[in-house]
Amino acid sequence: MKKSFWGISLFLLALLSCRRDEESLQNIDQIMTFYMKTSGGQDLLNPAKVGSYSQFSMNDVFGENDSSPVSFSGPTMQADSTYFFEYTAGATRKLLSSDASDNRIYQSKIAFRMNQKVNDTLFTEVRDTMEIQYRWTPDVFEVAKVFYNKNEVFSKTSTSGNTFTITK
Repeated sequence: MKKSFWGISLFLLALLSCRRDEESLQNIDQIMTFYMKTSGGQDLLNPAKVGSYSQFSMNDVFGENDSSPVSFSGPTMQADSTYFFEYTAGATRKLLSSDASDNRIYQSKIAFRMNQKVNDTLFTEVRDTMEIQYRWTPDVFEVAKVFYNKNEVFSKTSTSGNTFTITK
């Protein structure tokens, strides 16, 4: 009987220990999906349209050297024929601020370089910058705000995903 008691006690202790570990996991929410459109609604990522962008590159401004490419996917076409980018991660994050309750704000900066289609044979180079601010707590690491050319284009709410449109 004593062996059964100690066996059951050890099993319950192990079960409770595992449960606490799962509760302490940090939720990571950093994948962003974004669109680029004109104020008139034209999709700027559609490579066939005059005025749209092509030949994209993204570079980590805080990277270890001058050429620190950031990986992204896209532009990808959806079923409704609109194009979008998806950025998962990869840019260096710098600490902007922290407080006594262990809340932190990190920042990444990405330099965009792309060609804008002027007509069927002429393109012009465009350089833009995206700043991503992340909120870190012991419970969550998430995208908090996004600025494109110093204009806020996204601010996280409790019900929003990380999808937004950049209007140029």
